[in-house]
Amino acid sequence: MQDIRKPYTRSRSNNDLQSRVEQFEAARYTKADDYDEEPVQIPVKKRRDVDGMDMYPRKRDDDLYAEEKDDREIRQQRRIADAPPRTRNPQKKGRLGTFTFIVATVLIIISAVLFTYVFDSATITVVPKYRDVTSIGKIILFSKDGIDPSGVPFTLQSTSISKSKTLTLSESRKVEAKASGKAIIYNNYDGATQKLIKNTRFESNKGKIYRINQSVDVPGKKNNIPGSIEVTLYADSNGADYNIDSATFSIPGFKGTPREIAFYAKSKNAITGGVSGSMSMVSLSDLNAAKDSLAVELSKEVQTEIMKIKKDGTVPLYTASEITYEDNSDEVLKGVTGVYKVIATGNLMLANGPKFAEAVAKNFGDYDGAPVRLSYTDTLVFTRKESDHVFGSSSLSILVEGKPRVVWISDTDAIKEMVKGQKRDAFKPFMKTINSIESAEISFSPMWLSHFPAELTKLIVNESLPKR
Repeated sequence: MQDIRKPYTRSRSNNDLQSRVEQFEAARYTKADDYDEEPVQIPVKKRRDVDGMDMYPRKRDDDLYAEEKDDREIRQQRRIADAPPRTRNPQKKGRLGTFTFIVATVLIIISAVLFTYVFDSATITVVPKYRDVTSIGKIILFSKDGIDPSGVPFTLQSTSISKSKTLTLSESRKVEAKASGKAIIYNNYDGATQKLIKNTRFESNKGKIYRINQSVDVPGKKNNIPGSIEVTLYADSNGADYNIDSATFSIPGFKGTPREIAFYAKSKNAITGGVSGSMSMVSLSDLNAAKDSLAVELSKEVQTEIMKIKKDGTVPLYTASEITYEDNSDEVLKGVTGVYKVIATGNLMLANGPKFAEAVAKNFGDYDGAPVRLSYTDTLVFTRKESDHVFGSSSLSILVEGKPRVVWISDTDAIKEMVKGQKRDAFKPFMKTINSIESAEISFSPMWLSHFPAELTKLIVNESLPKR
């Protein structure tokens, strides 16, 4: 094994190093002795004189102020950034949190008490008992103002519209007619009734004679108030001379007796229609044409007005309504006037709602006479005989057809009295005792109430019916 402590003489690098050292030494001393050239001078750069120079350019005053301001802002920002965060007093923070919690708790308790005892309410929604009539075809008796207890009571509602039309006087005819008009006879003689026979004469203050065409009984006076009766006076002769606007009449038959002054008459309106001789008049064909055209116009307008008539607690018998007409055709044909006037009056029956509902409910074999009402009355059709007139009739038999719904009526006040102040668990047993209710539900406000409110004003009863 080779000894590593001895120098490694066989290395090439050691031999080379030794020879190079010897060569360097020899060259050094040899060249130093032979060197005879002039010394080399190193050029030195001349130093500038800076004693009289400004090292930095002068700045303006405003630039200096801006720099100082910037420096102040930077230092201020650094102080804020380096400053430790502020901390509140933990005791103060704790007290504030406790106070907030107490206030919130008190508000919650007050709100709960208010909702429970002040703003509490209960809503009861009932589904009443009902029965749909699939088809009804029944003749029902209706009695005006309940005169006949076996019929459904009804009242009469009327609406009127008038129109006029000026006609051409196209015919010339000889006409002889007597004037006529309404008058009132007064009995200021005594309390006994005075009979006046047919054709009794009445003389106007201008001497014209008029007569009554039937006997009348004039009532006696009462408490110094003369008895009176309304009559129609007819002129004693034809002619326009008997046409008057107003007049006071005496009775020539009582002349020279105590009754002469106590019995008299006064015209109620104008006495007209008196004509005599040839005159221009409206032709009958023109009059009939005017009647037809105005009747069509008035019929539509009156029907529209009739359909607007409604009254709570009643059922209108729209399809059984009747329209009557009044005109002045007699005056037109007599030549008194050339203006044809007509008044159309619609007469509508308003049946008592509960009684009418009972009459319909009698079609059910199990109906017990309980209070009921009708819905879907717009499906009903009412047909009366042409010979039966709505105006002036005390009772009418009318065919009723349609598909109404009979609804049993519940006493909402009785329901409130039944449940007020009771436990909510008693609600269902209470509802089962009411025959007019199919089902019922309740909702409380607030929802945690265990009892119904004791005040009736806090109880609400609503009705809910399914649609057909």
